[in-house]
Amino acid sequence: MEEWIEEEIRRMRREVRRLIREVESFFEPFIDAERGEVEPLYEVKDVGDRIVVRVDLPKASKESIEVLRSGNKLVVKAKMREPLRLCDVPYYARCEVTGYKLELEIPPDVNTDEIKASFKSGMLEITLPKQRVYRVKVE
Repeated sequence: MEEWIEEEIRRMRREVRRLIREVESFFEPFIDAERGEVEPLYEVKDVGDRIVVRVDLPKASKESIEVLRSGNKLVVKAKMREPLRLCDVPYYARCEVTGYKLELEIPPDVNTDEIKASFKSGMLEITLPKQRVYRVKVE
């Protein structure tokens, strides 16, 4: 075979390997392949006296959801009713996603004793009330 053809094939193989690594690195922050967990889509809104966090948890049941406060973090975990297989991404081809895990930093002005959560139609809504500021009269 001509040398220039062989070199072109080697160049194309290097490029394909680079593209595969790039695609895999895109998914790394979202998928923990060892634990079979994926970071769910979420939205955080500050609405004055509270912060509202909405977390999309399709295929999760209410009974499997855990909302934990750990230090200055809010941790959401949930199990899927059936595993999700990632067959189209080479690195994760044999990986099954069985649950969700999300960690968010809680602002210091949140009253963590009054956190409330509700789950409806695959959407978890967590309400984080802010601590009230009281004015003290100075005599």
